[in-house]
Amino acid sequence: MTVAACATPLLAFGGAATAGAATVTVPSVPSVVQQSSPGEILSLVNAEREKAGCPALKSNPELNKAAQEHADDMASNNLTGHTGSDGSGAQERIDKAGYKWSAWGENVSGPGYDSSKAHVDGWLKSPAHKSDMLKCSFTDTGVGVSGDRAVQVFGTPG
Repeated sequence: MTVAACATPLLAFGGAATAGAATVTVPSVPSVVQQSSPGEILSLVNAEREKAGCPALKSNPELNKAAQEHADDMASNNLTGHTGSDGSGAQERIDKAGYKWSAWGENVSGPGYDSSKAHVDGWLKSPAHKSDMLKCSFTDTGVGVSGDRAVQVFGTPG
């Protein structure tokens, strides 16, 4: 699968039952980056899941590690996408972190998002991202933020 890139992308990617990638361009880039937080992103996503009748995602240490390492890599190397600077993909990072999965998904965003809410709102406007967020079979998650980059990894234990 080819993942498209643009100036200010949101990317969704998944394994097993999740397929597809999407890119959304945000029309304006804020001049000030506020601090996003993994906890706030998780709370916002879980609020959307509750509206959809899905159980709340549980924070998982292995998925948190995979998400944070990728967010740090994207910020350090000016990347936005599912491929790390070392050529790794989301599945490799999830496996390396030690998470045993039967299905997984990954949402990535930045640069150009100035808050946790902006990342989540951007994902909600994209069908592929929203699908990852509201897939009721996902039970675990990890969130990483670095500057104006955010990564949320979703998992179903396997």
